[in-house]
Order: sequence, then structure tokens, then C-alpha cells
Amino acid sequence: MNSIYAIPTSSRKFSDGSRSRTQRLRYAMAMLLLVLSALVASPAHAQVSCEVLDTGKVVTAGVISVPMNAAPGTTVMKLASASFRGDCYFQSLPASGVLIVRLSISTAPATGFTDVYPTNISGLGVRYTVDSGTGCDATNTPIATSLDITCDVSADGTFVHVYTPMSVTVSFVVTGIINGGASTLSSIPSVGTAVRIQSGLSWTKPAMYTGTASGTLSTATCSVQTQAPAVDLPTVTTRALSSGIGATAGRTGFSLSFSCVRGARVSIVITDAVTPENRTNVLTLAPDSTAKGVGIQILRDQSTLVLFGPDAVGQSVANQWLIGASPDGLLTLPL
Repeated sequence: MNSIYAIPTSSRKFSDGSRSRTQRLRYAMAMLLLVLSALVASPAHAQVSCEVLDTGKVVTAGVISVPMNAAPGTTVMKLASASFRGDCYFQSLPASGVLIVRLSISTAPATGFTDVYPTNISGLGVRYTVDSGTGCDATNTPIATSLDITCDVSADGTFVHVYTPMSVTVSFVVTGIINGGASTLSSIPSVGTAVRIQSGLSWTKPAMYTGTASGTLSTATCSVQTQAPAVDLPTVTTRALSSGIGATAGRTGFSLSFSCVRGARVSIVITDAVTPENRTNVLTLAPDSTAKGVGIQILRDQSTLVLFGPDAVGQSVANQWLIGASPDGLLTLPL
């Protein structure tokens, strides 16, 4: 008998092909699972980036007035608060996290202080105080070398920016002896800025304050000894003023006394208490005065009339004049 047994051979070929296809399928499934695993394993923080907005600030202080003999720790000026914002951009949503903004100062604090830093003027320091909005943890907190501001942030939209508003206030503080007279403020310590999220990513950002500043420090060299001097004017008849507008009569001398410290040149400005904006040489009479059509003038010497100026200090105050070098003690100004 002739018989052909092809089935076993055919069966082996089918089995081998099936096994090969099964192996390829398993390999493909394994690769798919590997890709899916890689996607799932991608860290969530790869879908967020954070910034700090409104950095690069400079300080414009104007005139900083320091009382005579001001004690260390005295705050002599507080500037208006300056705003800044944390900004986190979420791409994978919904998402939430913890944003940490770090403000740091590399300059060592002034001697005897932990949160006041020296400026370019000896004896004058600066303090930076931070406040944050809802969701953050800084409330009237000064920067003592560094400050971490922690904010809870979350988003449930698509490609969303989440902002955290904050503010910083600059104050000028006496830290020691300040020389009398005027000095120019030109620099303060810079405030570095960095931001990170609690899961690990961090970014260094531009300085919150660059260190550039401008202003004039005016230190009181003298204090007034006679706060409200009384000047008794003589009786003046209408006949004495009969020559008309510009006529004068009843000249009476008086003086102002000051307690001073040596080391500066003293200038003075006199202000019209009734009309502070008065820049003429005639004082305004009080509203309850019964005299009409007359005014009062003050002379610096025998012939020079005083022009009245603002209640202000500084090198360019209108109508101030130089008295001279300050003594170490009593200064009397005859008028």
C-alpha cells in the first residue's frame, strides 16, 4: 500500500507558524505596554512651569528725612508696597501643587539686626517686608537672609496660568550714627528670586530688586529750641503807613534758637503757617485778625527780605537760605 502521511508534517508547520505569530504578538504587546508604562511613569511636574512676574525693581525714595539724634531701629521712611506675582502654567489638567517662591539677600544684615541691611549711606539700612494673597503664607514678613513663600496652586481648565499675587514693602531704618546734612542714596542690597514646586523642579529668576536706588538723605543737624516764638510788635499808626502800598513801620528784632551738632552746613526755610503755599515776602494775617490791608515781613539782615517756602527739607527746597556751619551746641539766628 502506498500511503502518504502528510498530516503530521502539515501539523508541525502550522504549529511552528502559530508559535511564531504568537511570539510576535506577545512582543508587540510588550512594546505597547512599555510605551504605556513610560507615559504613565512620566512625572506630573513635567507638565508645569513656574515664573515670578514683575521683578527687576529699582527704588526711588525721594527725600528721606532723618530726625536729629534718631535712635537705631527708627523707621524714617516706608515706601508704597510694590506688587509681584507667582505664575504657574499647567498643561496637564486637572492638576494641583505647592509653589514656593524664595526671596534671598546675600548681603549680611547691619550690625545688631537680623532683617535690616546696609545701604551705601553709613547708618542707614533697608528692610524688605512681604505680604501675600489668599493661598500663600506670608503676612507682613520681613526677609531675614531668605524667605520662602509657600502657595497652594491648582487648576482644572486646559492650559491654564495660575497667578499668586504678592507685594513687598521697602522701609528705611536707622542702624547707627548718620552724619549731619545731605547724602545721596545710590544703592541697596539686591533681592534674589527663585521659584520651585514641591515635587522638585526649580527655576532661578531675575532679581526682585536690582540694587539700584536713588534718593536724598536729609539729616536734621539742628532742632528748634523755640517752637512758637512770640514777637511783640509796637503800636503802628495809620499815619506811619500813609505813603501807601510798600510803606513799612514798627521794625522789631527777634531771634530763633537751635540746638545743633557739629559737622554740617545749616540751611533754613520759613513757612507761612496760615498759607503754606505762600512764596512771597509778606506773611498772611490770621483769619481772626482785625487789621486789614497790612501784612508782616521778616528780614534776614538789615535789608534782605525772607521769601517764604514749603515745609520741606532737601537741597533744592524753594526759598531756603544758608546760615553756615553748624556749631556743637546752641545756634542763634537773629531776624
